[in-house]
Amino acid sequence: MSFPPKDISEIVNEIASILRSRNQTLAISEAACGGLISAYLVTVPGASDFYIGGKLLYSLRTRLKHSGWSDTEISNYMGPSEQVALKLARTTKYELGSTFVLSETGFAGPSTDLHLRNGGNEEKDEEEQENENEGVGTVYIGLSGPTGDSSASFHTGSSDRSVNMAEFAKLGLQFLLEQLKQKD
Repeated sequence: MSFPPKDISEIVNEIASILRSRNQTLAISEAACGGLISAYLVTVPGASDFYIGGKLLYSLRTRLKHSGWSDTEISNYMGPSEQVALKLARTTKYELGSTFVLSETGFAGPSTDLHLRNGGNEEKDEEEQENENEGVGTVYIGLSGPTGDSSASFHTGSSDRSVNMAEFAKLGLQFLLEQLKQKD
């Protein structure tokens, strides 16, 4: 097994080439990928030329609190979305000072339960249980850069957690590459 897979290696090398040629930097804010995007990027020799670092904020409360959310916003949180991904990107851009920040948040699986119930002990009704897996395989991508922000959402069609994590990372990197090419 090679790491990263060949298709990912091609994407991150092209991202590195573009950013280096422009003397620009990249930071990452990850949630559902668990650090996989950053791991892919640092496989490029000399990655510190363009990759300055990132944030891995996995637990929901930590992710929101360290991404500029007020206690009121946290209590009203309804789940991952493009708006959440953009807020993660903007906050990380401000904190780390990179030219671009790529962020992701989503539902890798096996469920979409946000664990927001008081104490987590309430029973779910039948409808809640049926709808719980509807969003599994959905990722929201945000990108903040010098000329503005962009976002997208994707659905993998898979309920396998590790498959989704790998696909989310690939989708995020592909989105970043497409956006960088548009900026030419």
